[in-house]
Amino acid sequence: MTWFHALVMGATSAAAMRAAIERGDLDEAARQGALAGPAVVERALEAPDRLTQLAAIAAAPIVEDRPELLVALARVAAGADRRTALPAASAARTIARELARHERPDDLAPDDLATWQATWAELAMRGDRWIELRVLALDTAAVLDPAGVGVDLTAALHDPDPAFRRAATAIVPLPAPVASYAPLAGAITGDRDPDVVLGAAQALCLSIDAAASPRPILDALGAAGLARLRALVISDRPAATAALRDAARCLAADGSAESAAALRALRTLPRR
Repeated sequence: MTWFHALVMGATSAAAMRAAIERGDLDEAARQGALAGPAVVERALEAPDRLTQLAAIAAAPIVEDRPELLVALARVAAGADRRTALPAASAARTIARELARHERPDDLAPDDLATWQATWAELAMRGDRWIELRVLALDTAAVLDPAGVGVDLTAALHDPDPAFRRAATAIVPLPAPVASYAPLAGAITGDRDPDVVLGAAQALCLSIDAAASPRPILDALGAAGLARLRALVISDRPAATAALRDAARCLAADGSAESAAALRALRTLPRR
């Protein structure tokens, strides 16, 4: 096949994808993209019109060699059009999750994986993006990261948006990596949002049972972190939620009289 014939066939496939989107048939648009192949889908992602991009986004999670589209999807997700940016980020997360569920292909170079992860981590940290997109990008970067975090956790936990900080605590894998102890403890000690504090405490304190010793986690918390956890546990709460009980594991490991008193107060609350 000559380059001219390939170009014509690619244009025809892209037109078929776009026509399916115009009819509202996402499944057919995805099928046409899968038949056309990743090169055609990538060119469609770079198209100037929304409908062609939407058709390519629909096809991206099922086309062959789809991880190769992660950078192109990031470019769409970084754009100004919310109607294409959010679906592109969602498609990328789907691709990344599928990649993580299977053994990595032999032809997948570590540098490629690192590039994809860094691309989505950079997008996640952009404060000028919609929070929904940033959280999708954060999830994608975390899934692509062998360590499971995906971003600079210290930077993420100092983000101005509390919703993003809460999301950052939720992506920390369990047991939490040792490198995450200090950032999580810092959030417990210093964050003004009680839900961020609780999320960080869950990630850190749920890791106590898996650790060889609770001492490194307790040392990371320090006196200030443990005091903040005790205040969180005995604050005016209607019920002892699972998240609150998870956070209390650090107090149980501490074993001080102050922590024991906080645990007794927690036990008086109805469980939820």
